Amino acid sequence: MTFEPRGITTEDTVVFIIGCVPFVWAGVEFWRRIAVGDPFGTGSDSVIINDSSGNRPTPLRRVLGTDAIITARILFALAFASGALVLIAGVDVLGV
Repeated sequence: MTFEPRGITTEDTVVFIIGCVPFVWAGVEFWRRIAVGDPFGTGSDSVIINDSSGNRPTPLRRVLGTDAIITARILFALAFASGALVLIAGVDVLGV
């Protein structure tokens, strides 16, 4: 008995897109807050992105350092690479 893949169905595509929505939303919100410098988090545990241009007063909250930003960029690069691999696999399976 050999295994034959069934291909990508419409249901597979819908479930994949629905599963990606929360992660895309979180990514957009995270990068939007980095770009604007708004704090994120709740209450006393909120974090603000350090603005090195000197245009903002020094916050009294915890500040994400360069190492945290580099880590975030690496994680987002890995997420985008995973998305690219999914697209490549989809094109391969569908034969587009």
